[in-house]
Amino acid sequence: MDRKSAEKSEVERLIQLSAAARSRLTHDAIALREKLDVPTRIRHSLHDKPGMWLTGSILSGLAASMLFRRKKSARTEKSRGLAGTLLGLVLTTARPLLKIWFGNALKKWLSQRIATSLVSSPETQRQLHKSQTLSNKPHVRPSGP
Repeated sequence: MDRKSAEKSEVERLIQLSAAARSRLTHDAIALREKLDVPTRIRHSLHDKPGMWLTGSILSGLAASMLFRRKKSARTEKSRGLAGTLLGLVLTTARPLLKIWFGNALKKWLSQRIATSLVSSPETQRQLHKSQTLSNKPHVRPSGP
């Protein structure tokens, strides 16, 4: 019997050892998955340290602009002066408003053109006349069930 109990205890020890190894492997797999999940790590880092990310992006942008700077050409641009600069700024600011205003004016003009062309066509005049004569007739209800 001694041999059977020794084998049983050895089997139980091996089962416990495999359960512990399985648990360690599961824990290691979860830890590895978390380390390899780059989008989530970046999201958490952005949430935890926004100032560092902002500073890094500004510095990398400045470095890239200095690194990829074009050489100045021999030709110099003419200075527009204060009046030219102000006029350019005003026109740039007014451009979206002018687009909206011209669009609305065009819609209004087109709708008026379409309305006058429909009213002036002979076919619509006939249909308008028929509908007016039908609406002028008295309505008679049939008697009976």
